[in-house]
Parts: sequence; structure tokens; C-alpha cells
Amino acid sequence: MRKNINKIVAFAIGISIMSGSIMPVFAADSTQSTSTAKVETQTSQTNINIQQTNKKTVLTLDDAINLAISNSDTLALDIKKINYQSNINDTNEELDDYNNVNGDQEDFKDDTRDLTLKQLKQQKDFDEDVLREKVTEKYNGIVTSQIKIDKAAKALIIKNKELEDTKFKESLGMVTLTDLKSTELEIRNLQNTQKSSENALKDAEDSFKVLTDKDVTQYKLEEDIEYETLKIDSSVDTYLDDVIDKYLNYSEQIFKLNKDYYNDSDNKVLAGDVDDAKIIAEAAIEPKRSDYLTDEEYMNEYDKYNNDKDGYTNAISARLTFLSNKLSVDTNQISLNKNKKVFKEQLKTYYTNLITSEDNINYLKQNIEVNNKKLSDAKLKYDLGMITESAYNTQVVSSEDLDLQLRSEINNYNTLKEKIQKPWIAFSNS
Repeated sequence: MRKNINKIVAFAIGISIMSGSIMPVFAADSTQSTSTAKVETQTSQTNINIQQTNKKTVLTLDDAINLAISNSDTLALDIKKINYQSNINDTNEELDDYNNVNGDQEDFKDDTRDLTLKQLKQQKDFDEDVLREKVTEKYNGIVTSQIKIDKAAKALIIKNKELEDTKFKESLGMVTLTDLKSTELEIRNLQNTQKSSENALKDAEDSFKVLTDKDVTQYKLEEDIEYETLKIDSSVDTYLDDVIDKYLNYSEQIFKLNKDYYNDSDNKVLAGDVDDAKIIAEAAIEPKRSDYLTDEEYMNEYDKYNNDKDGYTNAISARLTFLSNKLSVDTNQISLNKNKKVFKEQLKTYYTNLITSEDNINYLKQNIEVNNKKLSDAKLKYDLGMITESAYNTQVVSSEDLDLQLRSEINNYNTLKEKIQKPWIAFSNS
């Protein structure tokens, strides 16, 4: 057994999970030889790249989110809408005061203006949550893509070494030409996969720049990814109903305000009101100046005549407005009820997927623990000369597949959790 059997280097690093207990995968340092020259050359280059990366400024996820918030046109527009609505509310309130609007109508208008402004402020908060989740997904996606590319590079080094060995064996007649071609095709497939991953990473980096106005290639990103399970104290149905009610809170309040106002007998304009106004209008007789002693008496009667005549058309107009508002109230009620059912169904699907994702994470954690033990055994066999370097390195790279699967599954879990906790993220059109 070599003297340096306990010397450890980070050949393959597993992802770090802040709330997990996954042990990273390591490989022991190996003695230099001609057969490992190409691997070590690549490793040296990797070390140089790591040193260069370490010189970069760290861009944390929180930093990226704050940059996106300050760069968001959507949030800037939300702020403008809030400011304009506040000014509109103040102006309309002054107009109502001037027109002596009071009673139920004054309360209705004040409450409508207040709820409209609150709803706009809530929408701004919703849009910020949507942006936070979008940046988080992009950030973690870029890190995952970078890890995939690094792993693919290692796999290519190992496969190229395997190709050299296969060529040597083929020259000795130990393997067939078909085996050689098969290895060459595997290398080509790895090259294609790596190229595809690099293109996908470039697209993600471009998208990230649109969100944050920063070139992410100039920064070092954090690889840590948080994982905390969703805990629901009440029943799932109750929890989902509560988050949906929060989402539709102001829409519900505005609906109830309109419903109460237009169902109030004092605010109804019935068909009988129109009939009464018609009878009065038809009975109205235009006054003659000669029937009155003064101009003032005549003008008073003439104004009354005009009011009686116009009362019919005004009653029709009020009736049509009332019916339109009632239709809007009924439509909103149906729409709210329908949306609640659709949202509930969708969130239940998310929750089912969340449970599945949690099971997958637990399975992957256990699988990684077992695989780490296997890798430790393989390291010992390699140090004892029982397996080749290529065989050992292949196991190391294969173990990184599990790390990537775990990272991707945690990303998926966190996204589902956010959509359940904040349904406006799931149902946003942006």
C-alpha cells in the first residue's frame, strides 16, 4: 500500500446541502506515471481555472435578486401605477366633495378607491416574488450547468484514456475493431453532450444578464443550495384554501363591496322605477308664460317640466348601468369560484409532485451514502493495484451523476414549494 494512501485531493466534489448530511465524494492522490499524464495535465489546468475563478467577486443569490429588482421594468411600472392611482384617488375624492356625494355612495366610492390602491400594492409584491423565483431558478440553473460541463470534461478525459487503451489492445488483437469504434462513438456522444450543455449555459447566462444587467461570467456563483421541507400544521386542503384566499384577497373584497352595494334596496334601479318615470314624463305639460305672473314662477315650472321629461331617459340610463353592474358582480362571483377550484386542483398536483420529489431526495441521499462507501472501497482497491486508474476514475465521475441528480431534484422541490406557498408565482403570466 502506498505511503500517501491517506492523502486526499478533491478530484470530484459533491454538492453542498446546507440542511442535509451528504458527505462529499473524494478520490485519493495517485502516483505519477506515463499512463496518467493526460489526466494530470487536465487536472493542473483545472486547478489554474479554479484559482482564476477564486479571484472573481462572489455574486450571491441575494445580490442577484436585488440587482434584478432594481433592473425590473415590471416593478418600475407597478410603482408608477401605484403613484398614479393615489393621485387619481385624491382627485376623485375632491370631485366627490365638490359634488356633495355622501351617504352610501360616498362610502362605496371611498372603499373602492382604497381597495384598488391596495390591490396594486399587492400586485407589486406578487411581481417581486415572481422575479425572485425566476432569478433563483436561473442562478441555480447556471451553477448546475457549470457542474455538468465540468463533469463532462472529466468524463471525456477518462474516455480518451480508455480509447488509447483500446487502441493498444486492438493492436495486440485483444479487442475487436468494433470495440474500438464503439468507444470512439461514446466519445463523440460525450462531445456532443458537452457542446449542448455549453450552448444551454450560454443561453442561461444571456437570460441572467437580461434580468440583472450583469455579466455572470465575470462573477463566481455560490454552489450551496438550501433544502428545507415544507411543513403544514393544518390539513393540506385548509392550507391550500388559505394561500388561495391570500392570493385573491383584494379581488374578493372588491367583489363583496360591489355585491353589497348593488344588492342594497336603496341603490337598486328597478323596472318599476323606469315605468314610474315614463308615466310622469308622458303626463308632463309644457307651461305657458301667460299662465304665470312672474318670470321666476314660469322658470321654476319650466325646469320642473324638463326634469319630468328627462326623468324617463335618466331612469333608463340608470337602469342599464345598474343591470350592467349587477351582471359584472355575478360574472365576478362565478369567475372567483371557478378560479378557486382551478387553483386548488393545480396546487394539489404541485403538492403531490412535492411529496414525490421529497421521496426522491431521500432516496438519492441514501444512494449517495452507499455510493460513497463503494467509492471508498474502490479507492482502496486502486491503491492496492486491484483495479486500474481508469476504472476508479470512471466510478468517481459516475458518483457525480448522483450529486447532479440530487441537486436537480432539490431545485425541483424548491420550485414546487414556492409555487405552493405563493400561488401567484405559479399563476403569473409574466
